[in-house]
Amino acid sequence: MRVQGNSVSQRHQVSQLESDDENYTGSSGSYTEFSGSPPRQQQQQLSAAVAGAQRTSRMEQGSLTSGLQPSPSSVNRGAAQYKQREEGGETAQEKSGAARGRQKALTRVNAALEAPAARMRAVTNAVVGKDSQRVTIYVFFCVAWAHLLFVILFSTLSQIDMTDGGCYTFWGFKKNCDTVSYTRRTSLIKNCRGLRSCLKTGAAFSILSILASTVTLITSWILCIRLREAHQHPGDQSRYMDVDVTELGAEAATLNDSNENRKQGNEALFDAGTLKKVMMIVIAFDLAFQLICWSMTASIYTHQYCDNIYHWSTSASYGVGFGIGLTAWLMKLIAFIPFMMLV
Repeated sequence: MRVQGNSVSQRHQVSQLESDDENYTGSSGSYTEFSGSPPRQQQQQLSAAVAGAQRTSRMEQGSLTSGLQPSPSSVNRGAAQYKQREEGGETAQEKSGAARGRQKALTRVNAALEAPAARMRAVTNAVVGKDSQRVTIYVFFCVAWAHLLFVILFSTLSQIDMTDGGCYTFWGFKKNCDTVSYTRRTSLIKNCRGLRSCLKTGAAFSILSILASTVTLITSWILCIRLREAHQHPGDQSRYMDVDVTELGAEAATLNDSNENRKQGNEALFDAGTLKKVMMIVIAFDLAFQLICWSMTASIYTHQYCDNIYHWSTSASYGVGFGIGLTAWLMKLIAFIPFMMLV
C-alpha cells in the first residue's frame, strides 16, 4: 500500500512538470519546449532570444534619434544654398545690404558732383546785395562808354605798321601814317586778293561792332535810370525781387552780428527784367563782331599774303589800332561776367 501511494504521487508530479514545460513562453514570443530539448539546443534558443531583444532595443533607439537628424530635404536645401553662394548668388539679406551700399555710393558721388555748384551758390549769395548790384550797374556803364571810344579808335587807326612809315587800316594804305588821307583804298588793292578780303571783312565788322557798342551804352544808361528811380520810390515793388537767403540766415543766426547780416541778406534786389536779357544778347554780338575784326588783322600778319610784294616778314608789325581793339575786347569780356552774375 505504501508503494502504490508513492507511485501515484510521483506520476502526478511528473505530469505537472510536463504541463509547466509545455506552457513556457520565451522573450522572443515563440512557443518552445524547454525541458524536452537537449542542452545545446536550449543554449541556441537562449542566445537567439537575447539577440532578438538587442535588435529590438537598437530599433527603438534608432526611431528615437531619427527625429533629431536632418531630413534629406533640409540637407539638399542647405547644399543648394551653399552652392548658390559659391557661384555668386546672393540671399535676400545680402541683396538688401548690397542695395544699401550702392545707394550710399551714389549719394557720395552726387554730393561730390554738386559740391562745386553749392560753393558757387554760397559765394554768389554772399556777394550779391543791394550795394553790389548798384555798383556793378554803374561800373558797367562806365566800361561801356570806354569800350565805345576804344572801338571807334580801333576801327580808324593802323592795324599793321610798316618800317618805312606807312600803315594799313581797314580802309586802305597810308604812305605816311600820320596823315589823314589814304594813298590807296582797300578796293584798289588788286594784286593781292587775300589782303583785300581781310581788310574788307575787318571794316564791315568794325562798323557792326560800333553799332553794337552804341546800343550797349544806351541800354546801360537806361538801366541806371531805372535803378535810380527804383531807389527813389522804394514803395514800388514791381521792379524788385526777393533774394533767397535761407542758408545765409541760418548761418548768420550763430554769429554775434546776426541782426546786421540778416538785414543785409533780406534786402531786395533790383529786377532788370527783359532789359538785362536784351543787353546780354547785344553784348554777346558785340564781342563776336570785335573778335572777327582783330582776328582778320592777325590773319594778315601770320599768313603774310603776297609776301613777295608787300614784304610782311621783314617790314611789318602790329599797329596801335590792333592793340586798342584787343584791349577793348578783353575789357568788355571781363566786365560782362560780373554783369551776368550780379545784375
